[in-house]
Amino acid sequence: VSTQSTGVLILFKGLMVAILSIVLLLLSVELFAQDPTTYVWNPKDLIATKQRVLNNDPSLKPSVDYLVGQAESSLLLGPWSVMNKKFIPPSGDKHDYMSLDKYWWPCTAHPNQTKSSVAVCNTTTGLPYIRFDGFTNPENKLYDHDALINMTVAVIELGLGYFFTNNEKYAERATLFLNTWFLEPATKMNPNLNFGHFIPGVANGSNGAIIDAHQFPEMLDSVALLRGSKSWTSDLDNALKAWFSEYLQWLRYSPFGKKESSETNNHAVWYDVQTGFIALHVGDSSVANTIVKNAVKDRIEKQITVDGEMPAEEARTKSWSYVEFCTDAFFHLAIMSESTSTNLWTAADNRIRTALDWQLPYIKQEKPWPFKQVYPFLKGCIMTEVDQCLASYYDILRIAANEWKNSTYEDVIPTLPGVAYETSTINLFFPKKY
Repeated sequence: VSTQSTGVLILFKGLMVAILSIVLLLLSVELFAQDPTTYVWNPKDLIATKQRVLNNDPSLKPSVDYLVGQAESSLLLGPWSVMNKKFIPPSGDKHDYMSLDKYWWPCTAHPNQTKSSVAVCNTTTGLPYIRFDGFTNPENKLYDHDALINMTVAVIELGLGYFFTNNEKYAERATLFLNTWFLEPATKMNPNLNFGHFIPGVANGSNGAIIDAHQFPEMLDSVALLRGSKSWTSDLDNALKAWFSEYLQWLRYSPFGKKESSETNNHAVWYDVQTGFIALHVGDSSVANTIVKNAVKDRIEKQITVDGEMPAEEARTKSWSYVEFCTDAFFHLAIMSESTSTNLWTAADNRIRTALDWQLPYIKQEKPWPFKQVYPFLKGCIMTEVDQCLASYYDILRIAANEWKNSTYEDVIPTLPGVAYETSTINLFFPKKY
């Protein structure tokens, strides 16, 4: 009888453990009984990947561990604010974002050893500044640019960290960063970029500053992942939507916004990406629909040749960097089209795919890059600038493989120099399918 009772007890305990595991799994997923409202990252992919993580899928453990490491590091950073810069914008209001147009230098400086062609140069003040394309002036770090990038990246990492681990401390820190940068009256940024990319002695700002915020779409996706947390309240969520609704109006109707939209290179594509995704997040899908519909003729057909080249980017001093950067923008635009009535993946005779296929021999290092590249592209990445390495193609190739159901693109990823194939967090939000 004793042996039988012991057996029943063991069976009962095993059953309870199994039931408890199921309950914990259901509770974890309950936070997102409905798909999260993400647009860059497919919400169904996120939910499916989270299920795999909860089921202890060993193939995802390296990526989760790496993500946790990133989130833990972000806990030690920030918060950032536009009020921390040492300079006051021409408006007299430090709440206004301010950044230096990074390729402009004092007229007395020659970073690429090219003699200045400016007619008049004040050797005491260095005014007016002059342009050296591809050479970043380190003075840019004195303004708001790097703080914006650091805040955005940290929120992305913490939002993903919270979603995949349910660790509230990540949501709490992300909330602090968002509240400090966008909402707190004493520290918030005004919803405009009027004084971004200013050029000393030339201009108080320029439309090019809009690209400083090109990671806002991913950041807003991460905000959507925070909505199941205790820290990110509905009041904060509504306040942030109001901020971005005002910023969206500035993007669409300000002189700088209109000028950026009329550019003929990567700036215009990234403008569309930022404007369209923000519109989706604040509930104005008609704006995104219009952007995507017009993108076929205004962006794809004008910027990508039938052979897949991008002449406007190939003419730059960092041509490969900008070709990759613009390709990334077109892929974002195509992803955005999935939330509209127009499919950009197949638009203009599959020209976005043609562009990537044209780059493949160079990505695989079968052929040398034929255009000017003043910084080496095969080593290192400077994430606060245009991506500077072949590993930057990781997400592009993954998305391509998944979209076109073709493992040829996926097979290239492990060959990229410096790529962390098994540990990359890309495996979590753009999971491998082919």
